[in-house]
Amino acid sequence: MKATSHAAPPPTPIAYERVDVGNALSILRPSLGDQAGIGLYRLLRLVALEDIIGRGAAGTAYIAGKKLGNSLGLTNLDDFLALCESLKIGVIKVPKLTTSAAHVDVYECVTCSGMKPVGRTLCSFEGGMIAGVVESVTKKRTRAREVTCIGGLGHDTCGFDIEME
Repeated sequence: MKATSHAAPPPTPIAYERVDVGNALSILRPSLGDQAGIGLYRLLRLVALEDIIGRGAAGTAYIAGKKLGNSLGLTNLDDFLALCESLKIGVIKVPKLTTSAAHVDVYECVTCSGMKPVGRTLCSFEGGMIAGVVESVTKKRTRAREVTCIGGLGHDTCGFDIEME
C-alpha cells in the first residue's frame, strides 16, 4: 500500500501589478508636497546602487534610463525638455541636432552638480533617458555617451554625444 502525502499544495504566486510612469508620478503628500531632496536621490543612485551592483551600476542605470525614456511615450523633444524642467533633472540645451547625431548638455545636473570630481562620469541614468527619448521620437536605434561631467570630472555641464542609426 502506497502512503499518501498530505502536504499542502505550493502557494499560488501573488500577481504584482507593474508600477508605470503615471502611477509613479501620482503623488499625494499633503504635508511634504511632491518634491524630495536631491540628497535622497543621490544616496540611492550613487551610493546604494553602486554598493549593491558595483562597477556594473553605471550600465544598469543607463539601461534603466533608456527603458524609462522609451516608455514615456513622448512624440517630440520639446515635451522631453518640459518634463526635464518639471522634474528638475537639469537645464537642458541641445546645441547640435542632426538626423544622425546630437549633443545634449545638462546644466545643474540632478545627479552630480556641486559634487567634487571623482575621476569618472556619473550621469549614466540621464544619458540613458536622453537616448531612450531620442530613440522613441526618431524611431532610430540610439546610443548616448557621456563626454563631460560636472561632479564626475569637473566640467561646466554633463554633456552627451548621441548617435542615431
